[in-house]
Amino acid sequence: MTTTPAPTWWEEEHASLRESAQEDSEAWVDAGPPFSDALLQLLADAEDAFTQTGTETPGWEDPHLTADGDERDSLEEEYSRCLDPGKFRILWSRTEAWTRVLTARGWADTDDGAQLDWAVTPHVDRYRATVLRPRRSGAQPLVLARTAPDDAAGSADLEGSEALILGLVIGIGDPAVPVSTTPNCGCDACDSGSRDLLEELDRTLLSIVDGSFETVLSPGWTSHRTSFGAEGGSGDEGSSLSMTVTAQPWAEEWTPRPLTPAIGRDDSAWADEMLREARATLLLDTVIDVFPAPLAARLHRLRPSHSGTVTSYLRLPLAEQQVTAPLDALEHPPAGYRRDHRSTVVTGMDFERAASALRSWAVHRRAGLQTSATHTPLEVGTEVRLHLGRRPFRITAPCRVLWVIEEPDRAGFAYATLPGHPESGIEEFTVTRTATGQVRFHLDVVSRPATWYARLGAPVSRLVQELITRRYLRALSTPPAP
Repeated sequence: MTTTPAPTWWEEEHASLRESAQEDSEAWVDAGPPFSDALLQLLADAEDAFTQTGTETPGWEDPHLTADGDERDSLEEEYSRCLDPGKFRILWSRTEAWTRVLTARGWADTDDGAQLDWAVTPHVDRYRATVLRPRRSGAQPLVLARTAPDDAAGSADLEGSEALILGLVIGIGDPAVPVSTTPNCGCDACDSGSRDLLEELDRTLLSIVDGSFETVLSPGWTSHRTSFGAEGGSGDEGSSLSMTVTAQPWAEEWTPRPLTPAIGRDDSAWADEMLREARATLLLDTVIDVFPAPLAARLHRLRPSHSGTVTSYLRLPLAEQQVTAPLDALEHPPAGYRRDHRSTVVTGMDFERAASALRSWAVHRRAGLQTSATHTPLEVGTEVRLHLGRRPFRITAPCRVLWVIEEPDRAGFAYATLPGHPESGIEEFTVTRTATGQVRFHLDVVSRPATWYARLGAPVSRLVQELITRRYLRALSTPPAP
């Protein structure tokens, strides 16, 4: 029996962007246009090369996913160990694939013995480095530096002075600015599988080659932005360096993707304010921890430094508390509320199975959320607590089911936020079946920030919402392997 390979991250991203563009959705404005044919071919070429360079470095699944697709909590002992540090050699294999493609196209030359000057010294040891120097005038060099010797086996003792993780530092410019260190942690607790690692690596390399990458350094501040998103935070203490490095396309007559708006000091001032209050600290850590583990680790390191112990937690709402959004908000969004509709074709699952997955909270669990509900399958009045982040920085987002849809060709439900949720809104999840048998999954949401810190953190909150939305849409079309 022939099996259809799972779509790559860029195929999923391109399909989502194309659908948003066809629907003239507001999400298209935020996320950018669909990928060009040239960009898709570049990624496909890198994937083809990886089938050769990665033969001895197999990928692995998220070790925290159970057989039924649920996500378990990390174990305490997982935070201080890495049972297989050698698996991260897959990052080196991936960069070798990219190097082959970029040099074969005549876009760059390699310089393996280059004497590197770093504008900012990476906070990890560095060994053999490959510098890709683009031939096109104005394009920025790309540095790929390994964090362990080529023949290193790694060390499973993360707390030991001789611990080694076979990671990678990516730099841009000359002198080089480090813009990515993968993995940032490497412990088993933060491991979400090789797919997330390779996706993060691909996005960074693609952005630099595409010319859609910018990094800004100034005293006490650093930020990066690409076409996929932006991040910013405190820089090295005491640094007086000020510089901006902007990538340019490596290929002639190449149009880069539009950059996401930059995050400036004023935009992230909310983070400094949040750190003064334990409850807000929980929200900040939760927002960061929703991202894939490699990106979350980097964001944590960019956070302003703070001290103190979290001593208060968000309390769960009482059952009699009222929802925090107007019941007709989906039909008539009040002033200040943002409306969004997203949909996708469901593959590998029929209408009945998709409807059952919705009613049993499987979509939420497969999207990376932990759930505790008063009823499973859900019914009108069911209260669910969506847990975001990891202990001790976990926040609970409570909701109540308002209605349940059970029709021959349409099924789903909607819930509204309860007090304690950082947002105020209603979200509806439905699956439909057309006359031809096609099954589609729809998300309709209307929301606005409900707390002062959520309002101040709106740029990051929107990124988190977009990430979770994409995970929702992928949950029904990519069922877990048996």
